[in-house]
Amino acid sequence: MKKIIVTLLTCLSLFTYSSPKLDKPSVYLDCGYGCDLDYMKKELSFVDFYIDPNSVNVHIIVSSEVSGNGGSQITFRFIGRDVFDGVSNSLTLMVPPNSTLDYKRKEYVKIIQKGLYPYVIQTTESKNVQINDTKEDTSVVLVEEEDKWNNWVFRMGANGYVIGEEGYSNKNYGGRLTVNRITKKSKFTSSFNLSNSITEYDYDDYSFTSKRKTLNINSTYVLSLNKKLSTGLKSNFIQSTYSNLDYGLTLSPCIEYNFYPYSESSEHRFSVLYGISTTFNDYTDTTVYLKTNEVYPSQLLDIQYNNYQTWGSVELGVSGKQIIDLDDMKKYNVGLWGSVDVNIAKGLSLNMYYSLDFDRAQIELPGGGATYEETILRQRELESGYYFYTSFGISYTFGSMKNNVVNPRF
Repeated sequence: MKKIIVTLLTCLSLFTYSSPKLDKPSVYLDCGYGCDLDYMKKELSFVDFYIDPNSVNVHIIVSSEVSGNGGSQITFRFIGRDVFDGVSNSLTLMVPPNSTLDYKRKEYVKIIQKGLYPYVIQTTESKNVQINDTKEDTSVVLVEEEDKWNNWVFRMGANGYVIGEEGYSNKNYGGRLTVNRITKKSKFTSSFNLSNSITEYDYDDYSFTSKRKTLNINSTYVLSLNKKLSTGLKSNFIQSTYSNLDYGLTLSPCIEYNFYPYSESSEHRFSVLYGISTTFNDYTDTTVYLKTNEVYPSQLLDIQYNNYQTWGSVELGVSGKQIIDLDDMKKYNVGLWGSVDVNIAKGLSLNMYYSLDFDRAQIELPGGGATYEETILRQRELESGYYFYTSFGISYTFGSMKNNVVNPRF
C-alpha cells in the first residue's frame, strides 16, 4: 500500500512539473482617453490584448491626476486574475506639462513593460523577451532634485478666433494665467481667465451686435492635517455681463474629510467638504430683489464618491449652497452629477452620465429682464428652476476577443 501511495505522489509531481506554462499573458488595457492602443499592440507584442475585460488574466487600470507642475501623475494598477490571482502591483509615472503624444506613449510602454514583468516570467513567452528590469528594479523610485523655483509653477497663454459669413461674424479672444504650488503638505492654485466675445448680425434691414465679457479669478489654499483630513480657503472674483455682475467676490473657509487615505485617490475616493462663505456683489442693473449691491453669508456642502475597479468605474457627486437669510431660507441651489461605466457581462458594457441642477438662488437676475435678442442669443442669464443633461449607451461585443493585429492601411 505504501508503494502505491509513493508511486501516485511521484506521478502527480512529475505531471505538475511537466505541465506547460501559459504561452502569453492575456491583457485588458483599461486606459480610456490618452492611450495609443495601436502603438501599444505593436510595442508590447509579448502579450495578447483582449477587448473584453472578463476574458483576461491581467487587467491594467490607468488613471490620471494633475500634478503640481501642471503635468500629470499617471497611475498604472496591474491586477492579476485566474492563474495570476494575487499577483498585483502599482506603478506611477510623472508626465511633464506640454508633453507630446509620442513622448507619452513611449513612457507608457516603458512603465507597462515593468509592470508586466511578474506575469511574463511565468509564461513561455519569457524566453523571447528581454526586459531590462530585474525584480528589484520594477518599482519606480522618485529622486528629489534641487528645485530653484521651490515648487512654484507659472503658465500663461492667449487665444482667439474669428469666423464669419455674409451677414454674420463672431470674434472671440481671451487670456489665461495660472500660478500653482503643490507639495505633500499644502496646495495653492490660482487661475485668471478672461473671455470676450463680439457677435454681429446683419440680415436685410435687421442688424444687431452682441457683446459678452467674463473675467474669473479663482484661488485655493489647502493644508493637509493628516492622511484623511484637510482644511483651506477658497476665493472667487468674477465680472460677467451674462450674470449681471460688475464684480463679485466670495471667500470660503472649508474643511474636507476623505474616508479613504488621499494616497489611494487613483483607486477610490469618498470625501465630504463643508464651508462657510461670505459674498460681496455689485450689480450692473438693479436686481429682481431691488438691489444694486449686497453682502450675504452662505454655507456650502460638496460630496464626491469615485471608484475605479476591474468591473468598471463609478463617479458620483452632490453639491449644495444655501444663502443664510433668516427671512428667507429657501434661497439655495443643489447639483447632482454622476458617471457610470460598468462591464455587466462578457462583451456587454453600459455607460451613463447625468447632471442635474436645481437653482433657487438666482439673486443676481436683473429686474428689467432681458431683451428678445439677449434671450435668443443667451447673452443674459434667465430665470430657470433647473438645468439637466444626460447621456447613456450600451454596447455588446462578440466574436474573437483577442485582437493583436494592427493594420493602418486607408
